Order: sequence, then C-alpha cells, then structure tokens
Amino acid sequence: MASAIPPALRAEVEQDTGCVIAAEQARGGGGASRQGAEVTLRAPDGAERHCYLAWDGRAGDPSRLPYFERETAILRALSGPFAQSGVRIAPLVGAYPSHLALLSAFVPGNDRFPQAEDKDALATDFIGQLAALHRLDARDPAFAALGDGNEPSARRIRENVAQWQRMNLAAGADPVLQVALAWLARNVPEDRGPAVVLHGDAGPGNFLYRGSEVAALIDWELTHLGDPMEDLAQIWVRSLIQPFVPMARVFAAYEAASGRPVELDRVKYHRLYFQLSFTAPSTALASAEGSSVGATGTGLMFGTMHKRVIVRSVAELAGIAVTDPEIPEIKPDWTDRYFATALRDLKDDIVPAAGNQRASAKAKELARLVKFWRRRASHGGQFDAAELAEIRALMPTAPDSLGAARAALAEAIAADAVDFAAAVQLCHNRVTRETFVMAEAMGALATTWYEDIA
Repeated sequence: MASAIPPALRAEVEQDTGCVIAAEQARGGGGASRQGAEVTLRAPDGAERHCYLAWDGRAGDPSRLPYFERETAILRALSGPFAQSGVRIAPLVGAYPSHLALLSAFVPGNDRFPQAEDKDALATDFIGQLAALHRLDARDPAFAALGDGNEPSARRIRENVAQWQRMNLAAGADPVLQVALAWLARNVPEDRGPAVVLHGDAGPGNFLYRGSEVAALIDWELTHLGDPMEDLAQIWVRSLIQPFVPMARVFAAYEAASGRPVELDRVKYHRLYFQLSFTAPSTALASAEGSSVGATGTGLMFGTMHKRVIVRSVAELAGIAVTDPEIPEIKPDWTDRYFATALRDLKDDIVPAAGNQRASAKAKELARLVKFWRRRASHGGQFDAAELAEIRALMPTAPDSLGAARAALAEAIAADAVDFAAAVQLCHNRVTRETFVMAEAMGALATTWYEDIA
C-alpha cells in the first residue's frame, strides 16, 4: 500500500528521530487542509514508539507559518518546562516547518463530544483544563511566540480590529463586517489583569477524551495571549455548530476551577470578536480575483450562518431593535424542474453510487449549491433590487449597482458617516434574505442562535 506521507517529510522525520517509520495508518489531520497518520517509529535496537504525524497541504503558503510556529511553541512549552502544569496534550516529538508538520506521541481518544456518556463530567474536566492553562505565566520566555505577556489585551484587540477594518475595506468592503467591526472598535472591554495563555479555538471537537476525562487538548493553531473570557466565548460560538453542555454550566465550572468571575458582557463581546477573527480574513481571501475560497456549498452554508449571527449579535449588543424584511412569494418558473431533476439525481443515484467517501461528500456539496441556485434564480433579482433601493434611500448618492452600493455603505459605516442603527437594519435585511436563499441547504443552521442566559 502506497504511503500517504510525503517522501521528503518521511526522510526528515527518520533523520531527526534516528528511527524508521515501520508502519503507518492514515488518519484525519485536523482541519480542512491537514493530513495525518498514526506511525510506528522503530529504533535501531528494535524499540518501537507509537506516534501521530500531521502535515499541512498549505506548506507553500507563507501566511500559514505563524500559525505553525505558535502551535509548535505551545506544544513545546507544555511538553517541556510546563509538562507538570496539569494541561494535558499529546507531547511533542518533533516539528518540521518545511511541511508544517508536527510529530507527537500518540494519545488515544474520541473527539466526538456527543458520543460521551457523561457529558457534564467531561465538560467540567475540559473547563478545568482551560483554567489550568490560564494559570500559566504568559510572560515566561517559553510563550514568546504567542505574543508579549506584558501587552494589555485591550491594545491587541484594538490593533486587530483596526487591521480587519483595513483588510475588509481594501478587499471587497462588506457592510455586514464593517458594522460589526465599528461596534467592536468602540466597545473594547477594559483590561481586568495581565494576559493569559489561551487555547484560541476552545470547544467541542478540539479535545480528545476517554470516559469522562480529557485525554489531550488538540488543534492549537490559534493559540495566543489575551483575555481569559475569549476561550469561553469560543466555546459559545462553536456550540452554534457543535452541541455542548449549556453555557450556564460552563460558566459555573470555570468560576469554580479558576476562581475568576465570568463577566457575561465581556464574553458576548468576545463572541463577536472571535467570529470576526476568522470571517474578516476569509472574506478578504474570497474577494481576491480568481479566488475559489469559500466557493463551495459548505462555504456558503457556514458563511451565511455566521453573517446572520454577526448582525443579530451587533443588534443585541448595541440595543437596536430590527424588523424582518418582507419575503415575497414567488412561484417557480419553467427552469425550476431542472433544479428539481438535478437534486433528485444527486440524492437517488449519484450519492448512493459514489465510489468513495470523498466523491459522496462532493456530491452533497453540489446538492447544496443546486439548492442555492434554485432559490437564487427565483428570488435573487427582487432581493438585489430591494437591497439597492434600501441603500440608496439611506445614501442617495450611492452608486446604482449593488456591489458598488454595498462598498459605499461599508465605507460610510467605517467613517461613521451614516446612522448606525439604520445601517444595522439594512445589514439585517440583507442577511435575512440571504438566509432565505440558503435555508433549504442549511437546515438547522438557518435559525441557530445562542442560548439565552439571564
């Protein structure tokens, strides 16, 4: 059986460890572009070691190197000087920047939280792991790659928000993102203390467990220094997609494990901040000429969901009451039967006959796109005309094409040159219409929202 490990990476690992890779079994690598394999390293004396090797298909992209360096730094620290901190990880064996590859000791475990038998006990143990992580001294040189431990979190937040504003204005200015970034910029929470070491993408799916205990925290690419409420906010955002225990239990467990009070307003701020941290860069990449980033059924589905939640969050946080736009009833025209035929063929014939998991997944992706095209064909023209009319009613000098009018509105929001509540309402109208177009493909994601916590 052919090896999935790139030959150059195999040679580098074997030279570095002084062992040969005697056996391998392909496994998911964590993330859309990562590949992985369980490997058996055999030393010259015959001793064997069970490890896990993950590498990134984006190794040629220099923008990925900082993420790799941060993940390497945190795993090296928690495998070395902070090995007795109580934070459980898969100990680092080797790091190979040429392939953005990490070799770690193999830690068995399940990453599917819904399959846990005692979810409350497991969640409590996971929160205890975050509390232990937050107790580490962020100023220690071992964490230098994560940031400056003496830098106030508020300063870093302001710099990031300003960077995302500039990024979005320079690459397809989007009023949905600008209205959120404008609110974030004006409402940065005051610092409550020194920055702590954060996981950066905490929540279900990013830890392995056995029984009711965490076996290892995984996927550290977004680790950084900051406000401890950020990690709690990340759990809340991830729960939109991946079920977890109620957030009230998360907060109670964190207060008990850390001795820190949970400030709900701060967590809600960081919910929105976390969403913008990945939505703003991905939107900029998608807007580049010739880009295929996000141009999939899944990309449309999650992108639509996040923008809807972002706008609703801004309205809630700013205390702005928004009303839903009218969705017209439009009967399908003669083309609708072709969409119906395509969907029926995909469901009844193509997906069942797909020869492998990848082909089946691609067919389901295509089905989402067909559902999008179907609603877009029937409602898109009216929706575009309504949005353009709304923007020009608010900004009479706005261009007469929708794309240019959206950009003009985004620039006006960034310059604080338009009524903020009116801009939020326009963004709400847009995402409501876009959700309607994608609703059949989105399922529960068309309405998902955060649980209410008094």
